[in-house]
Amino acid sequence: MKKIQILAIISVFILSISLVHAQKVYSVTSGEMIFSFADVKFTQEFLDAYPGAAVVKNPLRYTVFFHIGQYWHIDFGNNVGLISGIGLRNVGFISDETLPEMIDNSTGVFIDYKIIRRTYALGVPLMLKFGSFKDHLYFFGGAEYELAFHFKEKYWTNTHDRSGTKTKSSEWFGDQMPTFLPSVIGGIQLPGGVNIKFKYYLADFLNHKYETAGGNASTYSVSNLNRYETSQVFYLSLSWQFNTAYITKKEWQSTDIARR
Repeated sequence: MKKIQILAIISVFILSISLVHAQKVYSVTSGEMIFSFADVKFTQEFLDAYPGAAVVKNPLRYTVFFHIGQYWHIDFGNNVGLISGIGLRNVGFISDETLPEMIDNSTGVFIDYKIIRRTYALGVPLMLKFGSFKDHLYFFGGAEYELAFHFKEKYWTNTHDRSGTKTKSSEWFGDQMPTFLPSVIGGIQLPGGVNIKFKYYLADFLNHKYETAGGNASTYSVSNLNRYETSQVFYLSLSWQFNTAYITKKEWQSTDIARR
C-alpha cells in the first residue's frame, strides 16, 4: 500500500508541474480490443504428487466488452508529452488443464478442464509519449496500476473446449487475486485514431495462496489456486481514440440542428 501511495503522490506532482508548463492539454475517449495471453505453470510439488496433471496450453483470450477509457494528454510542443487518465477493462486468461479427480487421487482418474478467469479492473496510467503529434504518429510507454474489483471464474469439465458441463462463479473484491495489479505499457499511436499497445503485468495474476472454503481431504476443487507457481498475464490491444472535445462538439451540433 505504501508503494501505491508513493506512486500516486509522484504522479500528481508530475502532472501538476506538467500542467503549468504544457502548451496543450486535451482529453481523449478510448475503446479497446484485448488479445490476452498467459504463462501458467503448476508447482513442482503438485506435479510430483500428481504426475498426470498438466497445463496443456493457454489459448488466446479475445474480448471487446467492456473496455472504456478517458485519458488526458499534456503536450510540450509537437514532439514530447505525457498521458494519464483512467480506464475500465475486462482482463483475464484461459488455461486448458488436466487435473486429478480427487486430492488423494485414489481412483487414478484425471479430468480435462477448460478454465477462464477474468477481472474487471480500474486503472490509472502514467506514460511518456514522443513523435509527431500534428501527424498523429507517436510512441508511448510507461506504467499503470489497476484496482481489480470483480473476479469471475468459468470452467468446463471433461473437455478442453466448451462442450462439457459448465460451472460459473463470481465475487466482488475476492481473495482470488491481488487487489492491485502493476504493469508496464508500450505502444504506437497511428494516424486515424488507432493505436497498438502491449501490456505486461509485473506480478502474478492470481493469489497462489487461495483455497476454497470448506475443502476436505477427498474432494478436489478446481478453484483452489495453490497448485500454481506462475500465472503471468500479458496482452496486445487494438485501441481507437476520439478527441472528447470533438465528440462533444458533434453531439451539440446534432442536438442544435434537431431543435431547429
